[in-house]
Amino acid sequence: MKLVFRFWLLLAVLCCASFAPAQSQTDSSLIVTIDSGRLEGAHFWVGPDELMFLGIPFAAPPTGGLRWKPPQAVEKWQGVRQANSYGAACPQAVDPDEQAYTKELAEIFEPYYTYRTDEDCLFLNVWTTNLPANHPSAAKLPVMFWIHGGGNIDGASQVQPMGPTLARKGVVVVSVNYRLGALGFMALPALSAESPHRSSGNYGILDQIAALEWVQRNIAKFGGDPANVTIFGESAGGIDVCYLMSSPLARGLFQRGIIESCTCSDYISPELKIPSHYFGGDGTSEEIGLHLMRDLNVPAGPDALAKLRATAPKDLVAVLDRDLTVNFMAGGTVDGWVLPEQPAAALAQGRLAKVPVIVGSNADEATVNVEEDLRATPTLGHYKAFLKNEFLSDADEFFRIYPAATDADVRAAFIALDTDYGFGFPVHRFAMNTARAGQKAWFYYFTYPGKGKYSGLGAYHQLELKFLSGWFHPSRWGVPDAEDKKLVDIMTGYWTQFAKTGDPNGPGLPPWPVYDSKTDQVLEIGHEVKLRPTPHVDRFAVFELSLNRRLASIPRAGETLRGTTPQK
Repeated sequence: MKLVFRFWLLLAVLCCASFAPAQSQTDSSLIVTIDSGRLEGAHFWVGPDELMFLGIPFAAPPTGGLRWKPPQAVEKWQGVRQANSYGAACPQAVDPDEQAYTKELAEIFEPYYTYRTDEDCLFLNVWTTNLPANHPSAAKLPVMFWIHGGGNIDGASQVQPMGPTLARKGVVVVSVNYRLGALGFMALPALSAESPHRSSGNYGILDQIAALEWVQRNIAKFGGDPANVTIFGESAGGIDVCYLMSSPLARGLFQRGIIESCTCSDYISPELKIPSHYFGGDGTSEEIGLHLMRDLNVPAGPDALAKLRATAPKDLVAVLDRDLTVNFMAGGTVDGWVLPEQPAAALAQGRLAKVPVIVGSNADEATVNVEEDLRATPTLGHYKAFLKNEFLSDADEFFRIYPAATDADVRAAFIALDTDYGFGFPVHRFAMNTARAGQKAWFYYFTYPGKGKYSGLGAYHQLELKFLSGWFHPSRWGVPDAEDKKLVDIMTGYWTQFAKTGDPNGPGLPPWPVYDSKTDQVLEIGHEVKLRPTPHVDRFAVFELSLNRRLASIPRAGETLRGTTPQK
């Protein structure tokens, strides 16, 4: 995860280093007035219409008494706020080597590129070529709302530098920060008790919903169409797109979705109060919070929340590294309000938001971070323990399908398992169930291999994002060749055409038919762009069987939650 994070961090710096200088005095052509005040942006490239507005607060700082509360309204400001540098990323684990690396880059490329963390982190960014002040009669452009990845425990809105490239293709791009880890996803009985919805644990998702509400109120001021919003994300960002499609609170805030690599459709999310075998553990979401309290030596009592709200963010973040039971990886709690039911069940029963989707994964997702994904060194004993913990009574069947005879065999076996389990199966399940619900899905399989420093990893996790940003670093990738550039045009063409029309097909793009579960074909995007049978689908039945067994094991007391009517 850290290697991939640094790679994209460097790309973001290169992108932002191309920005034109900030204006030395107020320039009316860069001024936008939103509901909280006036902003002055800057040029992201040399074109007079290529404008960015960075570090815009969309909610009040979630600090002090607002920690572990739904996002609140921003306090209005006076005068003109400079919007030419990113806001702080949300608190997350950063090792000393990584911290030194990011500090060095930030010092070189200030003020446009900044990378620091702070609990006051609810900022978003906008890239546009259609500012109404400069084009008063122009039609509104589609909006693409980017949700970054990082397991819902790290990452930031500035990491993937897609805004400039995609905005040049006729869309308005928004990227957003949201609370992470314990600050964004911790549930706790005391937090549930103080909530009018008797809910806790989904603050990061509520942040994303608040940012989408900000888009509804303000994006027209940047030339964007609030009635044509595409939410898109990769890895945990893809999971969050799935959560938003599951949440009644997000209905009507977007019209399309793009899910890259991960969805919330293939695993059990922890329930607020009902024990289950969820992704990464057993018990309830509130028990995870109680484990964190135990690790911080905060006793239960009337002042427990005050003590937790006074705890330094770094101390909350540190618990995740030393206690595996404090697990916020992927985030999301079935709480009866934000998420009324298991998203995996909602998908199967056709209860997700009725919007068209693009969904897909990469051919070699798990070739990076084997130790992190296995949560141990790749030995035979650790592999079998992982299978037992994850798949319970089905562990032997998974070992039969993904066998390893010795420690030396484990890496390859786990890569094959993890690529199917974490990526290939969930996106296939999402496409198939979307089609069965009568909604359109376009299904892709990215196979273009990495180059330079990343050769030998195949089409690894996050690689497709390079072709949505168009940025290549010569020392890591080499000079991009004609084939690289052609694929950038194809990927950005598909994604922006989908945002414009709800269909990725357009002039100059290879045909991409709607997914049909009967033929079960996927569009391969690689050295060739062509239809092919869905790979590894013969292995997916055991994943579906195991998932359904685990869903069925959750006590039906959950029907009480599922029967409630969500309110805002």
